[in-house]
Amino acid sequence: MMRRIFVILIGIVALFMFTGCAALISQFYPTVEIEIGNRHSTHWFDFTIHSIEVVEGYAGHTAVYGHQLWKVDITQTGTFHEPVPMFDTDWFMDDDSFRAVLFPHPQFEGREEMMPEAFWLPRGQSERHIMLFEVPMHTTNLTLSYEEMDDRYIVWSHFVLDLQ
Repeated sequence: MMRRIFVILIGIVALFMFTGCAALISQFYPTVEIEIGNRHSTHWFDFTIHSIEVVEGYAGHTAVYGHQLWKVDITQTGTFHEPVPMFDTDWFMDDDSFRAVLFPHPQFEGREEMMPEAFWLPRGQSERHIMLFEVPMHTTNLTLSYEEMDDRYIVWSHFVLDLQ
């Protein structure tokens, strides 16, 4: 009887682990507030957001009517024991008032300082990049967020910078 109960419990735990139960996982990995200028740690890397500013234009690009450009200056340093694949879409902005998720513009040709769409971040290596977001002018409760997920290591973190 005890063996049967043990097998059932193992099955329930495995079900939660393999179905990607986001609500359960997010209870164990709550949202962490980001502060500009401070170093923050994730499972795979440390990062510092140096500045966030609204700019008129960047590399010849201007925002479409009714929008503004937000320029984010960030450094990421690998801390994991093996190189980690990084993606610009791991970072995003969102706002409750328009319920949209905004991803950074892809790297403009000839603008190596912008975050590439994908890159590897080895342990001890630092990468400093610019992310450029096009945001509607009249937004409220704007946040810059990073989420990390990895099924191999079962990690889920959510970092948020409130930009009100």
